Amino acid sequence: MRNPHIRFIHDTEEAAKIIRALGSEEAGVQIMKRKAVFRAVQVYDAPSRSALIIKQEALACGAEAAISKEALNGKNTDILITGTEAQMYRLAEKLAHQYKSLKDLGGKIIQLLENAERTSLPIKIRKTVFDWKRTYVMGVLNVTPDSFSDGGKFFDASAALKRALEMVKEGADIIDIGGESTRPGSEPVSADEESKRVIPVIKAIRKKSEIPISIDTYKPEVAKAAIEAGADIINDVYGLRKKGTIETAAKLGVPVIIMHMLGKPKDMQSKPGYKDVVAESIEFLQERIEKAKAAGIKEIIVDPGLGFGKRTGSGIEDNCEILRRLSEYKTLGCPILVGASRKRFIGNILGGAPEGERLEGSIAAHALAAANGANIIRTHDVKETVKALKIADAVKSANR
Repeated sequence: MRNPHIRFIHDTEEAAKIIRALGSEEAGVQIMKRKAVFRAVQVYDAPSRSALIIKQEALACGAEAAISKEALNGKNTDILITGTEAQMYRLAEKLAHQYKSLKDLGGKIIQLLENAERTSLPIKIRKTVFDWKRTYVMGVLNVTPDSFSDGGKFFDASAALKRALEMVKEGADIIDIGGESTRPGSEPVSADEESKRVIPVIKAIRKKSEIPISIDTYKPEVAKAAIEAGADIINDVYGLRKKGTIETAAKLGVPVIIMHMLGKPKDMQSKPGYKDVVAESIEFLQERIEKAKAAGIKEIIVDPGLGFGKRTGSGIEDNCEILRRLSEYKTLGCPILVGASRKRFIGNILGGAPEGERLEGSIAAHALAAANGANIIRTHDVKETVKALKIADAVKSANR
């Protein structure tokens, strides 16, 4: 008998592959795969009675539940439920069917477990089918005089077109065009001015290429004009919160990218604060997804919003916490977009490196994001990022 070693199994697909390799019956594979994957579910601000029921039922299912000692004194408590995926499903089903007050919670836990395992449905945009079997690349094209990294470089429409076609050759899957800077402290521009910047560029690209185009805007009138000019996706840093944006996107029938941000670009970095940045941003995105779906929007991509109202420096790094726990956003059931490209937190980690010296840091962040579940990477540096993601994807999918 050879020496044993510990296997770290990330999902049921991997578990099934390992169990099949042992020579197990397929029926046994399907039973055992959920017993081989560990899950932890956190519940927030539960009434003491509910917490005690959950703990009791978790133990009965072979799982565990940690609660505050104050729950015994009638105080609300957060709960951390831990166990195998099989135990989690058993617990959630018991809560949903045996306790009227916990029916919704049981159903939500089942939905979270299913989303964590499910690959998002393919999205066809123009001639490109995004099947999420690899990590896609979105190239950044800022048609502004004041964006934090490339402001002014592509303000001229001919320069913007040239750069867009370069990114297509470098392997970009989407071109993301923005006409208003959203760097920290930036001032907004009018919808008319924003449209004057982006519409000629969209039309020029569309004459030369069928590449999917995303319009980076939160203004419904700009989004409408951009889609009519040939853009395909609405990328909204405000998470469809501006009046009329959800309705406009629904009428246009295009995919949307919903991003998390605290406040506005002008003040988002003044005093951001979180108890748990990942949990709170997921809660925000879930609420926006529900509103978008209720309005009739069918294809949604989520963006946790690195650098947008996130703490950086002074011993707190929300952006790194998001990247480390990025797989938790899979529970939203939507493809995940990450944009760390040249952002301030990377400069801080690199000892104050300016925008032009953040390439290696950006690539490292994006490779880690891909490994942790990102489906789309938004970057200024397309050629280098495409190469890095080929390695990240090869490692992630090795022998799967």
